[in-house]
Amino acid sequence: MKQRPSSVHRAPKRRQAVEEPPAKNPFRVVIAVHRPRFRRRAERAVQFENWDVTVLLNKEDAVGACQRGPRPPDILIISDDFGRQKTLAIFRAVQHLRSSGLKIVGLVEDCEKAPDEFPDAVPSRLCDVCVIAPYKTAALQDIFVNIFERIRGSAARKLLQNKVTAGSMPEDEDDDDEG
Repeated sequence: MKQRPSSVHRAPKRRQAVEEPPAKNPFRVVIAVHRPRFRRRAERAVQFENWDVTVLLNKEDAVGACQRGPRPPDILIISDDFGRQKTLAIFRAVQHLRSSGLKIVGLVEDCEKAPDEFPDAVPSRLCDVCVIAPYKTAALQDIFVNIFERIRGSAARKLLQNKVTAGSMPEDEDDDDEG
């Protein structure tokens, strides 16, 4: 019977492509949208190079996601029904991060109607940009590119792999509103 050597040394695998170093300061985006149809539209609208996108599901902590990391995200995209909030509690909880550069894009039913319990919590005052549903992916993309250009002072780089253009983006008109 042959014995196996006690240690086997294998040569390390060679990498085929040289990896680019990660960007020093990626443009951070957190998406906290309840309805899958609208969440997918927001996801497609932020598919740019060097954009670090975090997509939260309904039970995840949007405030915690904004406070994680060395700095808050550049954009928080949040719907008024995310986390089943009734009084725009998450909108109010992240207000202190706006002084650190956070831009809030609110996807709401009515930009001027505050919850009864909090008459000062008008969505148009709690957000940098207030968008009323329904909205198209191309319209959201224009908003996000505009914010990027104001913050970074340069144009957003091309879209990632699937190279979606404004004229070719399907809008999920027949999607079910799950959740």
